[in-house]
Amino acid sequence: MPVFSAALLFVVLILHTLFSFAASSEWVKTPYGQARLLVAGVLPQQETFTAGLEVEMEPGWKTYWRTPGAAGIPPKLIWEGSSGINNIELHYPAPHRLDFQGLQLYGYEDRVIFPLTITRDLAVSEPDLKVDARLLICKELCVPASFPMSLTLDKANQATDIDSAFAIDQFKALIPLPAAVANIPPARITLDAEQKLLQVDIDLPKNYQLEDLFPEVQPEPELDAPVWRQLEQRGEQNPQADQAESGKTIQAQFSIQRKQLPDTAQPASVVIRTNLGAYELNAEWQTLVTSLTPLPKSLSTAPSTQTYQTQSTGAGLWLMLLMALAGGLILNLMPCVLPVLSIKVLHLIKHQDLNGSQMRTSFFATAMGIISSFAALAGVLIALKASGQAIGWGIQFQQPLFIAALTIAVVLFAANLWGRFEFSLPGFIANLGTPKAGSSTDTQNNAWISSFAQGALATLLATPCSAPFLGTAVGFAFAQDAPQLLAIFITMGIGLALPYLLLMLRPQWVYKLPKPGPWMITLKKILSVSLLATASWLLWVLADLVALWGVGLFSGLLLIWWLSTRIRAVFWALPLVAWLSISPMPMAAPPAPSGGEVEDQINWKAFKPDQIAQHVADGKLVFVDITARWCVSCVANKIAVIHTGKVQDTLNAPGIIAMQGDWTRPNAVISDFLNKHQRFGIPFNAVYGPGAPDGILLSEILSQDELLHAIEQAR
Repeated sequence: MPVFSAALLFVVLILHTLFSFAASSEWVKTPYGQARLLVAGVLPQQETFTAGLEVEMEPGWKTYWRTPGAAGIPPKLIWEGSSGINNIELHYPAPHRLDFQGLQLYGYEDRVIFPLTITRDLAVSEPDLKVDARLLICKELCVPASFPMSLTLDKANQATDIDSAFAIDQFKALIPLPAAVANIPPARITLDAEQKLLQVDIDLPKNYQLEDLFPEVQPEPELDAPVWRQLEQRGEQNPQADQAESGKTIQAQFSIQRKQLPDTAQPASVVIRTNLGAYELNAEWQTLVTSLTPLPKSLSTAPSTQTYQTQSTGAGLWLMLLMALAGGLILNLMPCVLPVLSIKVLHLIKHQDLNGSQMRTSFFATAMGIISSFAALAGVLIALKASGQAIGWGIQFQQPLFIAALTIAVVLFAANLWGRFEFSLPGFIANLGTPKAGSSTDTQNNAWISSFAQGALATLLATPCSAPFLGTAVGFAFAQDAPQLLAIFITMGIGLALPYLLLMLRPQWVYKLPKPGPWMITLKKILSVSLLATASWLLWVLADLVALWGVGLFSGLLLIWWLSTRIRAVFWALPLVAWLSISPMPMAAPPAPSGGEVEDQINWKAFKPDQIAQHVADGKLVFVDITARWCVSCVANKIAVIHTGKVQDTLNAPGIIAMQGDWTRPNAVISDFLNKHQRFGIPFNAVYGPGAPDGILLSEILSQDELLHAIEQAR
């Protein structure tokens, strides 16, 4: 019964995650596509909120970017029929190049979500969204499409909707970032009217690889696909070469076909797609001194699969694989891995009854369980990414149902170690995997399977944490295609499994541990208490997401189960009932924008990223701390660094502003901010100032010296 309950709970959680519905309007369908509105959530007294226009098209059909290319019309929104709405701003993810019979079109195929920033009238408690999206959808022929949609933002639709927020954030992350974020200087653009050539020179840092580029000039000409080359010495033709240290210059040319020539008196810009994201560059018109030399058509054109593969197999990928290996290894030492300690310690002690061959087999099986689980996790992330969902490291802790399920799992482990029941999943894994020497083949096979499952459990409980190098590797992986993401996650699994792989080579090290004996009963009690402490922490996190009375009800049901496990089997349904009770519970009130802990004496200000530049312009320093209740590494940073007297005195000094953002629950502003800095998880800390207007990003695991040095450097 315990095994069945745990399995059923896991299956229900997965089904809820994959098939839950977002707060949205009804689909408006046509023969060639459909569209609907998504709303991420509206907080009380929040004037602007995030929404999305989701468009799904039949295979082969496409729609257009704001600059459509050789043909096409950009999307248009008509929303005047709305009530309680003051403005709707449409944002464009970076486009793809769509070649139609030689015509270069810029837009989207299959599915796209256009993020929307909506400004509402606070005097209207339940705004009524009425939007008519006018799009041109094309295949062999083009069809002007009208999608009239409506959505009343009543209390139910104003609640934070994680599925909608994730879906919208997935495409918000594709909106081109300002070039200054990546220290990319303005592009230089030259027009040769006689040859009908448009040349664009772009300076890129050395770790950036160009995948495509889209000039935006007025009036818009019809451009062929670009050809480009990398200049050997950037400084020869680029006086701004020192702006991007040890970088390179990409020189691209576009042949101008029909339509008019661009006007060099009009402003111009360039959107580029790179291996590390999309960026929007201002473009400075250059005076044509001599005629341009046309580049050979045999040079690289966009989009180029070969170009991407060259990048992904280069030094950048190998460096990220090395970081993933180191991050996975360090993950064994992080605070969030403590719940796994009970299983690991008992497992190692009981291994002393095995011979060398059985030890190696068991350790190998555990390592394979860890690595296979990371591969499975990568597969889930790849599927979510392909379906348009947002992916990130640790964001599952913004989901109350996930936290409740993990709490139940930890309580089950604690009850087993305390002796409340036997033969549940934890006991099966802990006991079945340690046969005596000379046992039967069937028992050895069962031991191999249970050791494999133990490794999978270790992964489940270890992955929510961050570690040095891990954030960089994960952020890089999330920006890559499926093969690279899978390779990085498997390498992280190898890092986490490395201690087991070493023990497989040196099984005699196990004999240095204490011998099994009656003392292990006391150890189990101690480890059970530590797991209950972990469960209490999870309940504390949950209390920030759902109403406090709901957390009390959930905890009460688990307590009744704990006391009744030996009475009747029917009480084993209580954990499932407790988990199901979370879904209808109301959300908790938003937390205060401050640290809140007794040890925290810092004068925190609410996180407002749009004010950072102004503070820096006024000569002030800004320290940004993005945290969450579920982030164990964030708590460790506070205890070890941020809450120390010297750091608190520094951050409270005149001229320094400390901003703190709480990511315990989904927050579109924080998600956008992290995406702009190419981060996909927390902890996140940065220092801004006159000496570092673009910010100095700090390590995931802070040190006092690093933080204080960054503050001095930013002055």
